[in-house]
Amino acid sequence: MNKAMIHLSVPIKDIASTIKFYGEILECKISRQQEDRLDIDFFGHHLVAQLSEIEASHTSITIGRGNYPLRHYGVIVKPEIYERMLSRLREAKVPFAMEPDRIFIGTPREQSVFLVFDYSGNAVEVKGLPDPSQVFTSA
Repeated sequence: MNKAMIHLSVPIKDIASTIKFYGEILECKISRQQEDRLDIDFFGHHLVAQLSEIEASHTSITIGRGNYPLRHYGVIVKPEIYERMLSRLREAKVPFAMEPDRIFIGTPREQSVFLVFDYSGNAVEVKGLPDPSQVFTSA
């Protein structure tokens, strides 16, 4: 387990599509299901998906080639996990907020990255780095 576990609550529109996205496509364990929420083991962190018709995601800043959802969360994984997730998302025809790309080329932070919307409109970013700890380097 990590030194600390992040707990994040996100709004969802329905339970079934959330189980499909996180449980089936991203292969995260659904640890608890209630009528109005799910607890998800999101790569060792506690993600709570709660029903809320009112909440929505927003595209609000420009990074690189286009608009980017300022409010997002994600995971940093090894390249082989990144590629497996990318393949499963493409097979499921999940919409991308940012198409797969390579950024910070030639630096210790060089990474593959994409951003998708879950079925409730939450933006989820996935970064693939050979050494995930390099995300903290300033070079």
